Amino acid sequence: MPISLRKKKEFIAVVLAGYGNGLYPLTEDSNMPKALLPIANQPMISYPLAWLESSGVTDVIVLSVSSGSKKLGHYLDRVYEGPLNISLEVVDDNTGTAEALTQIKDKITTDFIVMSCDMLTDLIPHQFLDTHRSAGPAVTAMFFEPSKAEGGPSGSSKAREVVQYVGVDACNSQLVYLNNSEQMDPDDFSLRISLLEKHPVMNMSRLLLDGHLYVFKRWVIDVISEVAQKRTLASIKAHVLPLLVKSQHHRSLAEQEGVIKAYEASQDHNLGTTKLAYSLSTTQLSEEKKKPAGRVDEWKSPIKCQAFVLPTGIYCRRANSIANYYEANRYFTKTTDKVRNPGASTQVQTQVGADSLIGADTKIGERSSIKKSTIGSHVTIGKNVKIVSSIVMDHAVIEDGVRLEGCILCSTSKVCEKSSLKDCEVGGNFRVEKETTARNEQLVDFQEQ
Repeated sequence: MPISLRKKKEFIAVVLAGYGNGLYPLTEDSNMPKALLPIANQPMISYPLAWLESSGVTDVIVLSVSSGSKKLGHYLDRVYEGPLNISLEVVDDNTGTAEALTQIKDKITTDFIVMSCDMLTDLIPHQFLDTHRSAGPAVTAMFFEPSKAEGGPSGSSKAREVVQYVGVDACNSQLVYLNNSEQMDPDDFSLRISLLEKHPVMNMSRLLLDGHLYVFKRWVIDVISEVAQKRTLASIKAHVLPLLVKSQHHRSLAEQEGVIKAYEASQDHNLGTTKLAYSLSTTQLSEEKKKPAGRVDEWKSPIKCQAFVLPTGIYCRRANSIANYYEANRYFTKTTDKVRNPGASTQVQTQVGADSLIGADTKIGERSSIKKSTIGSHVTIGKNVKIVSSIVMDHAVIEDGVRLEGCILCSTSKVCEKSSLKDCEVGGNFRVEKETTARNEQLVDFQEQ
């Protein structure tokens, strides 16, 4: 009898392509969806896709909100040339990350990776995935300490990072505590003694950020679907991850929310058994119910959550705000190995710094200077223009004598002659009238957000 040597698919990946509220006005319909915003003249989503390519994953589901889904679909179908098998699934604009997963439940047949399209990192995938493989937890979540940003635009609508308290067992990297500052008084922080008894050596941090990079066991999607039928379970970060972390310690919660049931079902499926080693007798169950609700006790939960804290020196940033998007462009423009001036047309006495990137078919007038900037394709730059630490997207027009510093110009925008802008964002198709002087402003056609 022939033996099949086909390797079983280990993971399927889900890439979340949301609207990007913290990136207004860059993500308005007049410009492009968040997933396609250029970073070093490459679509943002190309970075997580490249990361997944190097991970060995073959099948990817891109979950997109309806606004911008056509543009994203065109990129995935017509422009992307990588080896991944990508399917695009569209959800309503206001759908949360956890809610979106329930809509593709039937398409998730294995353990699954979830990552945001704005997650940018130099982390080698196998460093992260091997941690999950060796520990075998319900979830492995990546956390990182943010690096200090250099000067640049911050955006008046930038997304504020919610400070999290992250507790990690120092011996085995188990994620044992998770809470955010909006749910508690930072001056009244406390931990249960029983939790400390179980994990006497714990690293507690307020500096770690959730990287929105997770690996889940397949059965977790069943938990999400079941709980979502009873109450709001919108966010992976705010709802799913805290539920799994608490289920390591609180039996009543784990049973009430169906976490234990889903885990047992997965074990029955994998092992062909109906009884688990950790199951308690009827007497034990009765005694358990007599204990105070939510108590951290001697119950040995089969649920385990793992934290992967990014090692020092490895780049990681979420481009989910104007400031972070700007900083990601600065980093990748500086480190890219791509040709820095592919077919751009420059006139005499034009200066383009080695720290800048110029797109194809861009025209730069004489006596113009570009430093520490990323310029897209088909951009027209006039004479005597000074551009410093800025991002200019495709088909923008910058007329003679313009000064730009720390600015972001969306596609097809126009800055008329002798204008001076500092730390501004200019929306798609917007026209900045000549001799305009602006600082720390968003120049857009007004639309209700």
